[in-house]
Amino acid sequence: MKNIVLKPGDIFCTKNPMWLGRAITFVEKLHASDNQAEYSHSGIIYAEDSTTFEALWTNKKQNLFEAYKGKKVLIGRHNDMTKIRFMRGWNKVKKHEGKWYAGHRLFFFFIPFVAKYINLGLGVCSELTAKFIAGSGIYKDFYWKGKNPDHIADMIHKWKDWEVVFEGEL
Repeated sequence: MKNIVLKPGDIFCTKNPMWLGRAITFVEKLHASDNQAEYSHSGIIYAEDSTTFEALWTNKKQNLFEAYKGKKVLIGRHNDMTKIRFMRGWNKVKKHEGKWYAGHRLFFFFIPFVAKYINLGLGVCSELTAKFIAGSGIYKDFYWKGKNPDHIADMIHKWKDWEVVFEGEL
């Protein structure tokens, strides 16, 4: 995996094969406009050394290659992500580091508009990733609340100015 070149500001998606991951993917697929959903988790690439920032049981940093070895991962990069934009995005999410995962919010995703409008600044993994993107300024008026991992994966795969850095098993 040494040939994967990561940059701060890249984002990633992966899937959790356990019951929670399967449940998340099931609910995503119910609401997906393309009737497809594969990924149940997302996060931010914090550093070139493969350090991530993501919402797990707590919001924390870890090593992508160690944490997801043998798992399918999608890594995406926006063409306009710069060091300055990375820092703007990081400044929006860094206050969440060390805080407990907002797992209670998962129930809100059964009815998407509930997740979108009842938030209080807390976010599940994909909302933390989307809040980073919103803070970076690569999109004007990007709304991060209510985003699920399928939204993040679709953004990487289908939106203009995104490239797939890697997709496959680590």
